[in-house]
Amino acid sequence: MSLSLAILMKDPAEAKTRLAGALEFDARERLALTLFENTLTFLVRAYGAESVGVVTPSQRIAELAQSAGAAVIDDDRSGGINGAAALAARWAKQSGASTLMIVHADIPVLDESEFRQTEEASNAHDVVIAGSADGGTNAILVTPPDAISFCFGRDSAAAHEKAARAMGRSSVVLKLPHLSRDIDRPADLATHPELAGAVAGTSDFRAFAVTGLPEVTEGDDPSQLIADALDRQGETLKAGDIVVVAQKIVSKAEGRLKTLSAYVPSSKAGEIAAKTGKDARKVEAILQESDEILRTRDEAHGGLIITRHKQGWVCANAGIDESNIVGGDGENILLLPEDPDASAQRIRAALEQRFGVSPGVIISDTFGRPWRNGLVNIAIGVAGVPALIDWAGRPDAYGRVLAVTMPAFADELAAAAGLLMAKDAGIPVVVMRGLKWFEKPEASARDVLRPVSQELFL
Repeated sequence: MSLSLAILMKDPAEAKTRLAGALEFDARERLALTLFENTLTFLVRAYGAESVGVVTPSQRIAELAQSAGAAVIDDDRSGGINGAAALAARWAKQSGASTLMIVHADIPVLDESEFRQTEEASNAHDVVIAGSADGGTNAILVTPPDAISFCFGRDSAAAHEKAARAMGRSSVVLKLPHLSRDIDRPADLATHPELAGAVAGTSDFRAFAVTGLPEVTEGDDPSQLIADALDRQGETLKAGDIVVVAQKIVSKAEGRLKTLSAYVPSSKAGEIAAKTGKDARKVEAILQESDEILRTRDEAHGGLIITRHKQGWVCANAGIDESNIVGGDGENILLLPEDPDASAQRIRAALEQRFGVSPGVIISDTFGRPWRNGLVNIAIGVAGVPALIDWAGRPDAYGRVLAVTMPAFADELAAAAGLLMAKDAGIPVVVMRGLKWFEKPEASARDVLRPVSQELFL
């Protein structure tokens, strides 16, 4: 028997509606995602990623499936849950599988022995139904994958038996201790206190500075310095932690500290320097780090040049910095990392290897803001952490469906970490703990950039 396994997963924002009286919207969404990830991880581990497919209309779920190596079967939702099951059957047949097992994504305890028991039953029956406690179907194994028309819904175990008889197929319903239990009603949730963490809010959120890092020089490994400093503090990283790292130590480690003598001013640099009163060598460095000069202004402290950095950021002086640099004689400058997202990914991978958990990582820098005085930390590189969270389609606290709300999650964290990263404190790393967030493997800090065609003020 060649077996394919499929998970049918709707958008988490639309899941677990029968728990509305017991859980707020965000908690239901977190629960649905936690249960899905648990199911996906179990099936990939037990059967191999090449045997697993996920039928979903959700881009977020698709990204999680892809990151686990599973196949993604796009669902336009026109056929409901039974249409999704039919898509799974078609995928399984195209994959060359003789048998398909469909598993719901809301079973809190997955026991490999029960799955093997279901497979063994398929030696005698074309359709094996793992019935739920309320008469539904939590899993179904069919040989061949399109042996019957699927009948998920109320009393679906009996409906699937009837569908098998109609097609001349033999069937059996198994009532297994774990596969018969799903999370649909408040009473179901009450029997699984281990899920409390999945639905908790952020009341336990805390942030702490990682102290005692040495002066960073070219060739240093920031992740090792961070890990060693955590050890000295008696701290470790926990699942769900987000590590915010100041750009300066990343740039220094990556050899982005430059001397102004290395820059020969072009004629354009000379013209801008004459207008702004800036050192022509620094202007040349700004030009080399930028795609576009947007604004210039002469100021008492050496002029102001607003550029579009090569990474897309609109910022002063292409993000080039002269503060908190050893020497401080004005002859050294520090450039932004060449690829801050890649820098964050490297730090994340090394911290995961050291601590056994995969934290989110944010590379932050201090930017000014249009229309407002003052500086604030923003994210210029992310790994795992979503830069944006799209709330479109979600209800607000009063039930009104939101249209375009999109919190800049990574920027909010960078700004919060900035409270502990005072310019004179020598603290370049902050750990954020207790937040509920969902990994986005393909996230980039550049997700926040507004397309040039949509800019109204430049």
